[in-house]
Amino acid sequence: RRGLPRWAACAACALLLAGCQVLPERPALAATYDLGAGERGTLAHALAPARVAVSGPAWLQATSMHYRVLHSDPARRRAYADNRWAAQPPAMLALVLERRLGAGEGGGCRLQVQLDEFEQLFHAADRSEARVVARFALFPVRGNKPLASAALTVLEAAPTADARGGAAAFRVATDRLADGIAQWLTDTDRALPGGLAGEGRCRR
Repeated sequence: RRGLPRWAACAACALLLAGCQVLPERPALAATYDLGAGERGTLAHALAPARVAVSGPAWLQATSMHYRVLHSDPARRRAYADNRWAAQPPAMLALVLERRLGAGEGGGCRLQVQLDEFEQLFHAADRSEARVVARFALFPVRGNKPLASAALTVLEAAPTADARGGAAAFRVATDRLADGIAQWLTDTDRALPGGLAGEGRCRR
């Protein structure tokens, strides 16, 4: 016998092609970013806090990477679909601050940080920056009355106007925030009579 009739062969090919089209595509893997490990800064060991605690609003208690398009829809907060943080921003920031400030190496005071904003701002389609807004307070070894408190806003231009560029900018911005807090701790030590170690403030 000869092979299959031409119409049967065509039907078989059509079924094969249809089967290929209905196979589900493999979902794209989401890109994951972090803030790096952080390096020990130049803060004196005696001024290093014993502990660092970072908290944030509900929208930061997830791994979404948030951004805002200021030039067209400034009131809307958005999140990248295929990009995320390796951990919640407050947890990542706590790790950076602990290492940058040398937490646990010297003094006994507690540093509490409230992370208010952590988002990428697009001023134009090809221009964005990372914005980090934080409030912080230093508490003595004993008691719940802060020795000093302050706030800081850090803006860092992103090298590229996308999630990858935003992540790179946040790495620099959080390092700058840590350096700003370190300078604040140094200034606070100089402003208080006897310094942070005086009168049992931060001495263990």
